[in-house]
Amino acid sequence: MSGGPVPVFKKYTTGSKGIWEKIRQLLTLVPNRSTGNPLVKNYRVPPPGSQTLKYKDPVTIPAGDIVKNQYYDRDHRRNYPRLVAFDQTKVSGLLTLGSAQNPRISVGEKGQKELAVFDQSVSLSSTLATIDPKVVKSELLAEGGSPVVAPSLNKKMKFRLTEESEHGMYPEDYPIRIFAQN
Repeated sequence: MSGGPVPVFKKYTTGSKGIWEKIRQLLTLVPNRSTGNPLVKNYRVPPPGSQTLKYKDPVTIPAGDIVKNQYYDRDHRRNYPRLVAFDQTKVSGLLTLGSAQNPRISVGEKGQKELAVFDQSVSLSSTLATIDPKVVKSELLAEGGSPVVAPSLNKKMKFRLTEESEHGMYPEDYPIRIFAQN
């Protein structure tokens, strides 16, 4: 307080009366310090529940309308990408019939019959045994029949396949690859 210490009788706290106030002032280190107990008649006037005005919740339309406004449609924090699973039947269908960019399906009723095969579950191993090996080498594998190397976002790290003369361990027809970092 800027005006100096405030006497106890001016504070909104309960204090001792009469001789007890004098004894308190003698025994305390700081006589102007209050007890901290608030005066009941001055404490929280008006009391918190006595307001006659009622709270009106602000509603915004259409955001406040919950009929066709589900929370999961508005929640962009948890709008994760949805996972797509490919089972053996779908992969077999893509290998046999092609994709939207590279279709290998017949036109007309023959194409409808080819599509109907993949309504039941089909084994990928049986599909790989029946399709043309050129399809597997051109669409699944990289040049030379080796699996495709995933692209790296790190521009400084470049990988290359080592040749047999370089590593000297496995012949070229052995299905293992050894990477060397450039």
